Amino acid sequence: MHALIMHTYNSDNADSHVEHLGLHKALCVLMGWNYSKPPDNSKAYQFLSVDEVAANQNDLIMWPPLVIIHNTNTGKNRDGRMEGLGNKTMDNKIRELGFMGGKSKSLYGREGHLGITLVKFAGDQSGFKEAIRLAEHFEKENHGRNDWARVQSQTLGKDDENNPNLVKVDEKKGEKRRVLYG
Repeated sequence: MHALIMHTYNSDNADSHVEHLGLHKALCVLMGWNYSKPPDNSKAYQFLSVDEVAANQNDLIMWPPLVIIHNTNTGKNRDGRMEGLGNKTMDNKIRELGFMGGKSKSLYGREGHLGITLVKFAGDQSGFKEAIRLAEHFEKENHGRNDWARVQSQTLGKDDENNPNLVKVDEKKGEKRRVLYG
């Protein structure tokens, strides 16, 4: 990995120097290393405090903009495979919240639906703003990333269907609805 960091920092190609430095920064952030310290044949850049690593990694921006929504599973089917909210259902839920332009993509694994849906927005300024607005909506509702991490650690192995952090009962219709975190 050190050789790759050295290559990205000391690129000989003037036409792609900026791209190489961008890759250098991204690799360092992902690895939890100090991208502002030159990798002058030493590995001192690999030392960064835990708080600085967390701050750097929280500032990462995915492109095109997307919001990761958790707790979109709905239970198991007769075959024992996990089921979840489909793409069209999630698109409708996002629109009901007042967010247009996002396209949902549910994630699946061997056991079925993973309980995770990605909402991808346009790769321009308006898409970026809409993704930020959706993430802020979840934060205001206390259903953001950090809230999901807290709820997930508290609910591991417990009955999802009776957990008020994961499922709410609609007072008017009497039906259960998943609490979404994003």
